[in-house]
Amino acid sequence: MTYGIFFSIINAFLEEFLWRGIMLSSLKSNVSTFFAVFTTSTGFGLLHISIGIPLVMSLLFSLGGLFYAVVVLKTNSIYPAIAFHLIINLGMVFNGWIF
Repeated sequence: MTYGIFFSIINAFLEEFLWRGIMLSSLKSNVSTFFAVFTTSTGFGLLHISIGIPLVMSLLFSLGGLFYAVVVLKTNSIYPAIAFHLIINLGMVFNGWIF
């Protein structure tokens, strides 16, 4: 359980920093916001295949990526997205998905 909580905190920060902090902001300055959001959300979801998440679930994670991107764009900050991501991760820990 302790590992899962620690993992949740680190994972939420690093994934949001990478996908929304770096990639979304960089893409948004070079392509349309729609394309930047679509690309980073899809990539975020599909990345989870590499850790053994099934394709369908990974595509659902893309919806989470879409939500996080909208939060970042609306608040102009990655911190609310980190908080939401952390809450989702902790839910997975307490449901036994992350050990």
